[in-house]
Amino acid sequence: MSLNFRWLGVAGVELRAGDQVLVLDPFFTRPSLMGMLKPVIPDPALAAEKLSRCDYVLVTHAHWDHLMDVPNVLRHTGAVAYGSANTCQLLRLLGVPKSQVNEVRAGSRLSLGAFKVEVIEGQHSSIPFDRLFNGTLRPGLRPPLRLQDYRMDVCLGYRIVVAGVRVLACAAQPINADLLFTVAQERKEYYLRLLKGVLPRTFVPIHWDYFLRPLSKPLIRFTRPGRMNLWQLTALVRATLPGVNVIIPEIFREYTL
Repeated sequence: MSLNFRWLGVAGVELRAGDQVLVLDPFFTRPSLMGMLKPVIPDPALAAEKLSRCDYVLVTHAHWDHLMDVPNVLRHTGAVAYGSANTCQLLRLLGVPKSQVNEVRAGSRLSLGAFKVEVIEGQHSSIPFDRLFNGTLRPGLRPPLRLQDYRMDVCLGYRIVVAGVRVLACAAQPINADLLFTVAQERKEYYLRLLKGVLPRTFVPIHWDYFLRPLSKPLIRFTRPGRMNLWQLTALVRATLPGVNVIIPEIFREYTL
């Protein structure tokens, strides 16, 4: 059984082994910052078009660009979701049945069909006005939500073993893996520590596209001041681990390992 993956844009990744599909952080609606001022209704048709089926959804954290479209994905696929306390509370608030929502924390281990999952500490760098987007959920929330209503309590990472391949995503600390997905917006020191500890055979940078730009327009790169950009990161990876297979993914293209 081979392992196939697709990058879904932003931090979204689809893993497919045979007829089983596991997805991390699917996000498609991509609203503008006007969503800070008025509620945003996620686009169910777009979610169904871009992700027609899946069995399991892993959520790293509850910010809108990771969680907003998960309720619609769960509704049209019947998949089961796993995430932090804030993630689960928001999913239930947004009408997802309890039977499709499971709270996990670092140290949890899951057996999801062909996918064996270890939940680990995740990596999320500081962001401007982080107090607006992090912490406990605002009391009395009612859908539809504004962007700042999607608040992060903790960030989770995942180590997934499937089809003989060890996959690592959003990891705060290095763990040996064959395929490494990591956000392309961190500092050089983080990447050096991660690369030397993980020693991946394949490296795939994600979350490098401008997530406020709709999918109807061509992707553009997103760079944060003081952080490595996509090209600096890929050059660092090749210099640190000569021979590593670096894939700068095309959105929605399927890759086979």
